Amino acid sequence: MKKISIILFIFLLFNIAIIAFANQAKILRQGFYTTRDLNLSPDALHTIQNTSPNEYVSVVLFDSNEIVQEFVRLAPKSEKYALPPIQIGYEIIIIGDGEVTIS
Repeated sequence: MKKISIILFIFLLFNIAIIAFANQAKILRQGFYTTRDLNLSPDALHTIQNTSPNEYVSVVLFDSNEIVQEFVRLAPKSEKYALPPIQIGYEIIIIGDGEVTIS
């Protein structure tokens, strides 16, 4: 009975760890997003990356007063770019035909 309990515990431990990290990266296309839509943690460090092989993508970050906080144009297959700390009420606009990953 002890062996089964230990094996079950180890199995659950590894599965819980996998589930916790699986939902971190979000793939976005052209559009308008809010921090609530994306479930981004406030004051956390977030990175953005263009994962498209051929398309350029522009990303605009607005604060809750509709003031531009960041504007960046990402080349195809770009490196990860660090965004400034995102607060509740911020909005993100993705412009272009590519795919962007936020993590």
